[in-house]
Parts: sequence; structure tokens; C-alpha cells
Amino acid sequence: MHPVSHQHPPTYTHDATACEECDLLVPATELAVGETSSCPRCGHTLTRHLPEQERRPIAYGFAAIIMFVLSNAFTFMSFSAKGVGQEMTFLQCITTLVDQGYLFLGAVLSITLIGLPLVYIGSIMLVLWRLDKDLHSKALRSLGRLLCRSKPWLMVDVFLIGVLISLVKLMGMADIKMGLSFWAFVGYTLLLIKMISSLDRMWLWQRLFGPTAARELDPEESALSCGLVGCHICGALNEQDAHSCVRCGDHLHSRKPGGLNRTWALLITSVILYVPANLYPIMDTVFLGDDSPSTIMGGVVLLWAMGSYPIAAVIFFASVVVPLVKILALLWLCYVVQRGQGTSPLGKLKLYRMTEFVGRWSMIDVFVVAILAGLIRLDNLMTIYPGPAAVAFAGVVLVTMVAAMSFDSRLIWDLQQGERERE
Repeated sequence: MHPVSHQHPPTYTHDATACEECDLLVPATELAVGETSSCPRCGHTLTRHLPEQERRPIAYGFAAIIMFVLSNAFTFMSFSAKGVGQEMTFLQCITTLVDQGYLFLGAVLSITLIGLPLVYIGSIMLVLWRLDKDLHSKALRSLGRLLCRSKPWLMVDVFLIGVLISLVKLMGMADIKMGLSFWAFVGYTLLLIKMISSLDRMWLWQRLFGPTAARELDPEESALSCGLVGCHICGALNEQDAHSCVRCGDHLHSRKPGGLNRTWALLITSVILYVPANLYPIMDTVFLGDDSPSTIMGGVVLLWAMGSYPIAAVIFFASVVVPLVKILALLWLCYVVQRGQGTSPLGKLKLYRMTEFVGRWSMIDVFVVAILAGLIRLDNLMTIYPGPAAVAFAGVVLVTMVAAMSFDSRLIWDLQQGERERE
């Protein structure tokens, strides 16, 4: 551990690094508070010097934990129709799925809404609290790697949008009231988002283990061509023959292992799952003994007929368009990289960024089903059950997210480098 100052420095000099999206070498840069360092070739944000990074995330974390406890202490939503009512707690969204045999969906909600967010909050608070104290370096590295890997899977904000869509779906058929736990969950979501945005990954690693050794770089070359490897976890530059990062200890690869084959396999799997996800019912409503299964498109059509045009558009875009476009976009990127088409690399990279950003939002429909199944359990009047498509659709979303993560965008720029060398 390096000795560090207790005062917040007015400037922060980030290490020389390699852009994780295009592999361009970027020399060390001094940043004032509020400034951002970006890759000069692709525009990817490398690091930010945020104010009070040692204190704000801890404060947000404590507040988020309090809000999480409150979101489980009271009624989340209540539903009443024809004199019959039902209340739901936040945890009932998960326990109802488990009780009805949907263990996979229950596990997905438990991990993305409770497990990983709490682990993320606790890890940040522990790491920042022990910045100037003794903590075993292996433990620090493990916690830091866990932070970086769990961040894409935090879906409390997606769940909150799902709650609002469920509210719109139910307003026409019953009286819906939001309990105290709902407002606590809103606070929990906002605080978690604020906590994530108040801490920079590269700053944290440099603050924990100090800067890496300075080296001469050619800012117009890629790390691969100079015999270097940029770590995707902490941003440190390593020699190409190194097996693990000198700073964070993560396994190093010049390019993601498995090449395009892993991405192809995951995309084919998502295509297979996409078919039953749209053909089978995602939700089954039993009203006065009448069974009414509903597919994803059936729900969109119903919302449109009810006059809820914005919500119908959101569901159609998030649950039908986004998964299909994401699959097609990744298939096309894999194809052009495998064929060696190196033109317009920045355009291809922007397409890849879009697929990564929107992928998680397709979970909205799965969360809507979980909320409705947990809330509407009026045995003699109306009950909603998850349909088989809910499992397939959750599989589509998760598999496409992993496929996007397994695709190495640096391959796009390798093609351009190869064409330049041939010239």
C-alpha cells in the first residue's frame, strides 16, 4: 500500500492506459476536479476526476441501505377491485415466483435487485472506509474486481420503470395505491444511481495501489502493436506476456478469450430463445374463472386499445424491437469482423455501444410480470400467473447481455490497423 494524503487533491494525474474499446494508447493526463479524460480516437470516457470521491459514495451508500430496509418494511403496492383487496410487499414479487415454480425468474430478481446491489454498496463503502487503513491487498483487489464486474447487472432502475408500467396497466381495472415502501424504493434507486455516478473506477484503483510505472508511449499506436495489454478492470498497462494485472490481479488477455466463436454461440442461443419468448404467453390472467393468456405483442395491443399509447410504445420498443435489433446488430458486427471488413470502425463501435446500453432495459417486461403476479392474487376474482414465455424472454435478455460483453470491440480497430499496414 502506498502512503496517501488525507486531503482531497486539486488535480489527479491518471496513469497511461489503453482504451478498452479501441486499444489506442493514451498517455497520462492531469485532470482538475470536474474534468474528464476521453480516448482521442473513439471518444470513450477513460476516467473522471469527480469531487469528494472518498466521502460522497459512503454517504450515498448509508442512505441507500436505510432506504432498502424501509422498502421491505411496509406495503409496496395495494390493489382493490369490487370490494376485494390485496397488498404486496417488495419481497413478494420474488417469493410469488418461487412459490409458483419459477425458480429461475426468482433467482434473477433476487440477484439483480437485492444480492448484487447490496454487495456493490457494501464493497464500495468498505473499500473507501479502509483507504487509509490496513486491509489485506488480496481482499482489496477482490472487492475492486467485484465492483467492476457487478455494475452492469444492477437493475433496480429498470425494475422501477416496470413498477410504473404495471401501475398504468392496472389503473383501468382497479384502485391502486402506492405504499410507503414504494417511495422508499424510489429513494433507494436514486441513491444507488447517485452512488455509482459519484465514483470513478480508474481513480479508485490508482488511489488504492498507486500509479503504475511511467513508460514512453506512442499515442498513435495500439497497445497490441507495442506489446502491451490494457487491463479492463483497473486500466493499468501490462506487458503482453503477463498472465495477471500488476495492479488488480485480474487475468489478462490481449483480446477476449474465445474470439468470435463464443459470441456466435451466445447469439444463436438467444435467437432460439427469442422464438418461444414471443410465441408463448408471457402472462396468464384468470378472471372469474376465465383464463386469458397474453403474449408480449398481445399486451402491447391491449395497452394501445386502452389508450395508453406511450406505455404501449415503451413495451413494444423495449420487449420486441430492442432484443431483435440487438441480436441483429451483434450478428452483423460478428459477420463483418470475421469477413475482415475494416471500413467505418467508429460507426461500428457506436452501434456496439448502443447494443450494450439498451440491452438491460428489455428486462422491463419480466419485472412487470413479476409485479403483477405478486400483487394480483385474488383467488375468487382475479389471479395473474407468469407464462412460459417469461422464462424464455429473461433468457434472451441475459444471454444477449453476455454476448455483448463477450464481443471484443477492439477487433474492429484491428481490421483498420491491418488495412493501414497493407497500404
